[in-house]
Amino acid sequence: MKESSRRKENIKTYLLVLVPLLLGLLINSPILGYYFPFLLSLLFLGFWFWVGIKFARLDVNRIFSLFIGNSLNIISLVLYVWSFFIVADENRNLLLAAFPQFYAMPTLSISAKIYHLTDPKVLTNEFVIISYVLMSIVFTAGFLYEAKVNKNNKK
Repeated sequence: MKESSRRKENIKTYLLVLVPLLLGLLINSPILGYYFPFLLSLLFLGFWFWVGIKFARLDVNRIFSLFIGNSLNIISLVLYVWSFFIVADENRNLLLAAFPQFYAMPTLSISAKIYHLTDPKVLTNEFVIISYVLMSIVFTAGFLYEAKVNKNNKK
């Protein structure tokens, strides 16, 4: 019975990696008006830190847990770079080009502010890449925070 509830909890935690994609799809729809305010992006980063904490608590190998938690972020970054920096415009697959952008959307307003600190020109490619890096940093920070707290509690 305990094993079954632990497995369910793990599955629920694994599904949290889909939240940025689903939120990005909502942002890119008339529901949210193609806009996601800066404050909501900050709240999302707080949520993403918490997701990192949840992944650190999983009853699986720590490296595996960290990799799975960042997996869609890494896949999205690779697809984005491939779609916009390697493949020519006329050969671009629209679905493969759209998916990674949806995943990065919840943090684009923060990425834009970060980018504008260094260069005022609007270059959305850089915004998206900064979003991936930001999400990885925040998730990993939550993961490492919980790993350290857990380690200290076991002593």
